[in-house]
Amino acid sequence: MIKKYLALAACLVLAATAFTSCSGDTSSSSAVSSASDSQVTDSEAGTQNVEVPTKLVINGEEVTDTDSLVMCTIGGFDISFDEFRYYWLTYKDRLKTIGYDVEANTAESVALLKYQVINDLVSTYGIMAYARDNDVAYTVSQTDLETEYMQQLMNYQTEEQYIQFLKDRNLTDDSMQSTLNSYLASDVAYKSLFGEDGGKFYVAPDAVKELLNSDDAIRCVEIFIPFSAATELSDEEKEGWDEKTMSGKLIVYDTAYGKLDSAAKEETKKKASELAQQVCERAKKGEDFYKLMEQYNYESALFPKEGQAYSDVAGYYLTDEYTSYTEDFRKAAFALKDNEVSDVIANEDDGYHIIMRLPKDSKYIESNISDLTDEYNAAHATGLFSEYCKDIEITYSDIYDDLDIDSIS
Repeated sequence: MIKKYLALAACLVLAATAFTSCSGDTSSSSAVSSASDSQVTDSEAGTQNVEVPTKLVINGEEVTDTDSLVMCTIGGFDISFDEFRYYWLTYKDRLKTIGYDVEANTAESVALLKYQVINDLVSTYGIMAYARDNDVAYTVSQTDLETEYMQQLMNYQTEEQYIQFLKDRNLTDDSMQSTLNSYLASDVAYKSLFGEDGGKFYVAPDAVKELLNSDDAIRCVEIFIPFSAATELSDEEKEGWDEKTMSGKLIVYDTAYGKLDSAAKEETKKKASELAQQVCERAKKGEDFYKLMEQYNYESALFPKEGQAYSDVAGYYLTDEYTSYTEDFRKAAFALKDNEVSDVIANEDDGYHIIMRLPKDSKYIESNISDLTDEYNAAHATGLFSEYCKDIEITYSDIYDDLDIDSIS
């Protein structure tokens, strides 16, 4: 799919799943001198002082003192062993769930796990660093954090229940607090930077409307064929296939693709490329583009709503500010004339795109400006934040390079 890693979603996806409730309003939180100032101490928050066993083994030897161990520093924020452990074990579980053989403990699986962990930590702490460097609020008030923490504790009637909750989610009490803090602070940072209620870089609806109606914007639809769509499926994997939605089919394809070795993945990518070329040729020869979308498109943003046909899909309103789209995609789309179809655009990260440019619809822009403003600001935020993260400073502990799949438990 097109690269769309909206900052807020990236920041919150892991932390949100760690907790049973996070209902506090952080909008009134104010900035303080550093993130550590907002951390809750044991005495302040009423910590239960519960013990969850953890272990770090490097080159066959256990590291006995992890309490003060900083695993990495991202944008000036130190990541403790306990918090790093939460991300490490959570992503290890997720990779296994979708079919990656992480237990093989190969250099490839370790690199993949490290990439997932660091990428998410950069998303979380990077947004705070970006807010800090732009002099806007990014931390959580002591009261809000204590309230959220105590709400977590109140979900459990006994200490044993709370300990089991922590174990089930790869947490310790310390990492529960630090991850809760970063979750809330990331939310504050995002709202301060990009929120519609006074965000520093928020673009108002009138400005978006003017831009989308100008010559600097175009409208288009696409057929997206991911690498995984050419994966050969077993009879068991195809069970109930005709009743599945395109989203459901993609999940099956992605899971099967994730189980392939490197050589098989390369062969599948080649087959997906051949399929994309065939679909593109059919579109260029005049075959109905919307019918081809219905059969081959896996871009969920272009799935029709209930009761709609593919021809009812509004498509993308694209400008250079929509930086969530790759440069190759934007160049190809802008080079087209109305109702013209592009060549296949390959994206090394996910798959193949075939674009059709459409005439703009001013009435649609007017009646849907709220949604279009949200879409524009999401892409605008992604572009600014992604550009910032290209140069974010990351340092690692001396033991980081020696981590293997089983180092942390």
